[in-house]
Amino acid sequence: MPDYLVLGNCLRSELPFPELAESRGREPKWFLSLGSLGAQDGEEVLSDTQLSAGCRIRLSRGEGHLRFSHSCAGTFELRANGREIVFDADRAVNVDAARTDLVARLLLMSADQDRVTWLHGSAVRIGDAAVAFVGNSGSGKSTLALALARNGAQHICDDALPIEHADPPVVWSSDGTIRLCDDTRMRFAARVSSVRRESDGKHVVTQSAVRPERAMQDVSGAHGIPGIEDHFIESRTPLSALYLLAPFAPGKGTAESATTRRLIAPSTAVASLIQHLKLGALVAPDYPARKMKQLGEIVRAVPVFDLRIPREWSMMGDVVSQLVAWHNPSPAERVPDETAGIAQ
Repeated sequence: MPDYLVLGNCLRSELPFPELAESRGREPKWFLSLGSLGAQDGEEVLSDTQLSAGCRIRLSRGEGHLRFSHSCAGTFELRANGREIVFDADRAVNVDAARTDLVARLLLMSADQDRVTWLHGSAVRIGDAAVAFVGNSGSGKSTLALALARNGAQHICDDALPIEHADPPVVWSSDGTIRLCDDTRMRFAARVSSVRRESDGKHVVTQSAVRPERAMQDVSGAHGIPGIEDHFIESRTPLSALYLLAPFAPGKGTAESATTRRLIAPSTAVASLIQHLKLGALVAPDYPARKMKQLGEIVRAVPVFDLRIPREWSMMGDVVSQLVAWHNPSPAERVPDETAGIAQ
């Protein structure tokens, strides 16, 4: 069975995952096999959620296992504290949707939650450190990270942003995939084939397929970032800044068009970031309190900024240039440390 990198760990799977990067030299954390699952008679129903008019997700518990059933995807059974997973492929409705469920909902339940905080976000490496972006759906996290990668940064992760509690905090690579909306794919990855298209319409492509070309013609006017190779990272990278994206539409006749950032006090940053936690299918009762504590540790160690960026393709090069200047400036371009004197 092949091994795949996912959520910073290794999945050994009988079900192929063409979108995931192969994992080499890691001990598998999860084992996925294919098999036939019996009836759910007598199982305790933990949750039963209506996702849409025709789709439901049901989570139930039997003797020694949890069962996850998605009426529009398929059914999984988790054993041995989530390490052993069985997928009933013969009765699956949509195998691609089931793959998404496994990564986005099920593996997260048994991923490392003590040392790692999982956010909805993207990250790249500029110089020797990671820069991460979080924000609401559609705010441009994947687009901005890919624009930076197209101009020399190294893409680390997309959608799942794992931040390990270390000194300093570090960002993991997650699974080697990027999820792109139609316009971003047309702009940056028009020649790249999607591995699949998810239920929200986004295209799943691999990091390796969108490596920057030497010509870097996709974002005009941006600086290249020297000294960074363009291969997939399976490592930990120190985190230098977290950005909460606040895109705006520059109007005709208005003065505002520049990319600006504003440092947020740690107490305010925690309240903002907790809205972007990435949750598994089942959440322990003490989860919110633990995550508040973990986020507090992160924001005391790493500056968090509101980042206002113009939502205009013609200005994307300027956005990239500004971020590069902040995080990989020449000696003459270095700016003062904005984190000094901020109240805790």
